[in-house]
Amino acid sequence: MKLEKSINKLKELSDFFCKNDIEDIYTNSKIYEVLIAYQLGHKIINGHAHTLDAIDQVGNTCEYKHYKKSSSNHTWTFNDYTDETIQNLHKVNSVYFVVIDDRATIPKLKKIYVVSGKEVAKYLARKKTSIKNHRKMMNISEHKIVDNMSYKLLDKGDIKLLNPTGKSRYYTKLKEVFTTAREIEEEIKVNGILTSNKLWELLVACNLGHRINSEQKKHDAYDADDRTYEYKVSKKPTWTFQDISNNVLESYLNDEKIILAVVNKKTFVIKSIVACQPKAIVRILRKKLKEKKRESKKIRRLTASIGMKDINQMIETGDAEWIL
Repeated sequence: MKLEKSINKLKELSDFFCKNDIEDIYTNSKIYEVLIAYQLGHKIINGHAHTLDAIDQVGNTCEYKHYKKSSSNHTWTFNDYTDETIQNLHKVNSVYFVVIDDRATIPKLKKIYVVSGKEVAKYLARKKTSIKNHRKMMNISEHKIVDNMSYKLLDKGDIKLLNPTGKSRYYTKLKEVFTTAREIEEEIKVNGILTSNKLWELLVACNLGHRINSEQKKHDAYDADDRTYEYKVSKKPTWTFQDISNNVLESYLNDEKIILAVVNKKTFVIKSIVACQPKAIVRILRKKLKEKKRESKKIRRLTASIGMKDINQMIETGDAEWIL
């Protein structure tokens, strides 16, 4: 009952931010971008991937990169960058490389390296030729910034001066988001529900009587008999499987079922859930990857999607069933 009340509280807070033109604050760590914008006195820009993050007090465009102290990766990551990504950085006034201290209930910005977008773009352009991974992923550490870029370093005192009054229409609501999230984490004994898709996985798990694992675990959820499950949650009936190496596909075969859910992230309503046999999902994904490799010699990322056509075929063969 307490968990349900806390989830409903997060829904109410989501409604508040949505009314203030910030949609879906719980996916892909969006809430941390809102936190950064608030503490810097910036105006957040609505959107997720491939959109600018904020505008500062004088109208300059800002891109945020952050990592949390609790994370095992203390670098800033550029995922799947392309020549277009680099070109767009030339149009960004400043990139903010932020270190977030999330050990307390209300996270604080510990320090920030501010670098011009052009400078970051030039660095990525220089280094991209040495990147060996097909995904085109680059991690930038503090020493890489210090050794290779012109930057301005903001410490905690500097950051506080950017928004000295601490007053904002978001302030109280932000505190409530993080306080409520911490209460949920303590109850379910899982950290990081505001990262990635973890909150939406929690909604699905509550519906199925499962318990979710932390982001670092191999499996997303487990049931009362300790059988494991892989979850994919989407706003539409198309589910994307990313970085599906052979080892990842083999690990799916150890799951009891692969759960595909459609969630309305505005109303917090689970619209549908289909439970699939892992062998069937893996067979489809292997086929799609094989077709991808045949069509293109270079695949940047091992990614494939399961759609309604695949679902209907699995239902016909008895490899899937709607459970909601």
